[in-house]
Amino acid sequence: MATQLTPPDLSVLFERLISASGDCELADCVKAIVSALGGESYVFVAIYPGVSTAARPTHRFLIGCSPEWCQMYNTNKWYMTDPFLEYARSNTAPITGSEITLETQGQCEMLAAASEHGFRSGIVVPVHTSVSDRLGVLYIGSDDSQEIGEKKLGAHRLYFRALASELLDWFNRVSKRELVEAHGITEMDLRVMGYVKMGFTAEDIAHELDVSIQTVYGNYKKIKDKIGVSHISEAVKFAQINDLLA
Repeated sequence: MATQLTPPDLSVLFERLISASGDCELADCVKAIVSALGGESYVFVAIYPGVSTAARPTHRFLIGCSPEWCQMYNTNKWYMTDPFLEYARSNTAPITGSEITLETQGQCEMLAAASEHGFRSGIVVPVHTSVSDRLGVLYIGSDDSQEIGEKKLGAHRLYFRALASELLDWFNRVSKRELVEAHGITEMDLRVMGYVKMGFTAEDIAHELDVSIQTVYGNYKKIKDKIGVSHISEAVKFAQINDLLA
């Protein structure tokens, strides 16, 4: 039976989650939070629709359920017709399994398989950011019947929404750090691209940084070479898509 934690206890777990240094520590925190709130299985996926670079995948997963279920999900390509994923793209409110409308045989098969692998009942929590249409989806499952499980999980929907939000923030921070390290982007590079984003000319930037225009053009070249583009505006677009600029 899951251990019921008080809000202060949950706050400690959330603080640990926010400062988690890697996926393993993060997964342990999420497992503890989900268990405390009556769940038994979970999957979180962070989706980056606008990202197409080789430096970072467009989907990132945190899995706390049966590996067999994930294999079935991928093998059958259920991600192409997942009704919860489709719902999450244009909605922000959590939704339970019984509330979703199944329209295809494949969706019925997916839900039937899910019920055999830790998601007999469940709640799905979408979370969005305003940057590049980034999306997170938290799936929480229970082996309880729909009537019991959905009521139990639904009672903690506010905590699950907070969990989904913190997970998407965590993955965004990690992704940005990985991208910056992979391309060797410096704080000065980001500062220069930030000025370009605001419409500053090279002369304006030189004045702001108290350097020569030649130095600014030198910065442009370094940035373009690191990112692999031919114009500074393309570098700025890359930085915006990947949420590198404030």
